Amino acid sequence: MYTVAHRGAEDLELENTLAAFKAAPPAHAFELDVHASADNHLVVIHDRTAERVAREDSPHRDVPMAALTLKEIKEIRLSNGENIPTLEEVLQATTLPVQLEIKAPGAVVPLADYFRIRPDQLERILFICFIDAALVELIDRLPEARVGVLRADSAHGLEVLDELPSRNLAAFLPYWKMISPELVNNYHNRGIQVGCWTIRDEESFALAEKAGIDFATVSDPGRFRPGSLTDQPLKW
Repeated sequence: MYTVAHRGAEDLELENTLAAFKAAPPAHAFELDVHASADNHLVVIHDRTAERVAREDSPHRDVPMAALTLKEIKEIRLSNGENIPTLEEVLQATTLPVQLEIKAPGAVVPLADYFRIRPDQLERILFICFIDAALVELIDRLPEARVGVLRADSAHGLEVLDELPSRNLAAFLPYWKMISPELVNNYHNRGIQVGCWTIRDEESFALAEKAGIDFATVSDPGRFRPGSLTDQPLKW
């Protein structure tokens, strides 16, 4: 089983910052969240606004990313002293594979445009999303994209798994409590990898590993290490 550092090493550094992504090893990959700015730049942050992670005296901390230009977003000061990174800054600073969560449909077009002129980076990226329509549109605009379907509380409503082309559909990623050996076997028989999110204690980590999933998103990549490691790099 592989491990994926959730929002970088979020238990060790402030989530979705360069510090967190650089702390992701020994995880095999890391996960990040992407929004688009008002001028269609791709920025890495989980929430619509920076209020939860910014300093209290930071400008623009309560304004949605979609309403700010990149210049304004860069004026936001996070609680660890960094600013909000762009996707390009993260990819340039790291080498691990990436789970890229699309947080809003408005990011789809800028993402397709970005990777269309940077095809060398696509092999690193698994685009994941709870919004099925966003994944469908991304594939329409970027036919080489590999995608994963996220689910939070139910395995129902998965018609999209039959609608997405098999060349694009790489993974199903349910919440860890949904995982069972039967579910994993079902998707493996269809040629679909299975991941889960987000592991924060040893008991749930052991259950996920016993179920036979391919990769687990974890809050601390140093604390949660698979019992059986592989020398093969993670590929989506």
